[in-house]
Amino acid sequence: MAVSTRRIKARIKSIGNTRKITKAMELVASAKMRKAVQMTVDSRPYSGSVKTIVDDIRPLINQRSHPLLYGRKESTKTILIIAASDRGMCGGFNAQLVKKSAEFIKLRKEPVSVVIVGKKIESSVRRITDKILASFPSISNSPSFDRSKSVGQLAYDEFLEKRTDRVFLCYSDFKSAISQVPTIVQLLPIVPEEELMTTGAFEPDEKESTLADMSESERLSYDRSHSQNYPQDCTVTFEPTPRYVLDHLLPRLIDTRLYQAMLESAASEFSARMMAMRSATDSATEMLDNLTFTFNQARQAGITREISEISAGKAALEN
Repeated sequence: MAVSTRRIKARIKSIGNTRKITKAMELVASAKMRKAVQMTVDSRPYSGSVKTIVDDIRPLINQRSHPLLYGRKESTKTILIIAASDRGMCGGFNAQLVKKSAEFIKLRKEPVSVVIVGKKIESSVRRITDKILASFPSISNSPSFDRSKSVGQLAYDEFLEKRTDRVFLCYSDFKSAISQVPTIVQLLPIVPEEELMTTGAFEPDEKESTLADMSESERLSYDRSHSQNYPQDCTVTFEPTPRYVLDHLLPRLIDTRLYQAMLESAASEFSARMMAMRSATDSATEMLDNLTFTFNQARQAGITREISEISAGKAALEN
């Protein structure tokens, strides 16, 4: 029994040390989560405002003349950007993103290339598909607008060079500390795929492609003639023109949506890690209570047995 109690004491010490580690990780994740959530909440109005401005200006031009607004009606190649984590021990955070991505890839009819942000899911994604276009480690742990622009530039170049027809973004939408929802949204073209299919959108023709070569006055006249919001006899002056605003705003919208998605995923990751470490700490505490109870039982049984042996020896001597 002495050997048994020694083993139990060693087990209690080991679990106690583990509980200290998980508790420390929970506190660190909690502090990082508060900072990440604050950044996420603060950036949401800006991201929403940029999207609102683009939606307000879109009807003022011939939308099919802008390469970032409209794409091919039928997609022949797609890129999926997955915003995951660089570190583990965050519960089912990465597993849920991989599952969501696998379902998306399975449903798409065309080939899907994957861009990975966060090195933790790379091995899991390779089991789903071997079409890994690029990987960006060391971004998800501390996302910034400048670091996310490299991912946006890759998507921007692939789309404008017509090496892909659709760009989608998979990230974890932060709802609360206990709720993070894996989400997939269309990044490029700006017009949703459902609208492309229903309106019969297509690539710009040669006439529409020459808008970039027009003068400001010609472009203003062209934009006004294609506007659906104003009658033809109405004199409207824009400075700058809607086309000029969109040319500068759409790339910023892509970068902003990517940055917002990475902030959402970072907040979700820290929340998931905090909850996982809290669960691990609670489990360690429960195990310590059970082991302490077992240790006390074993020690009491040993004491009782020793007393019985002493009493039996005394009785034998008296007889």
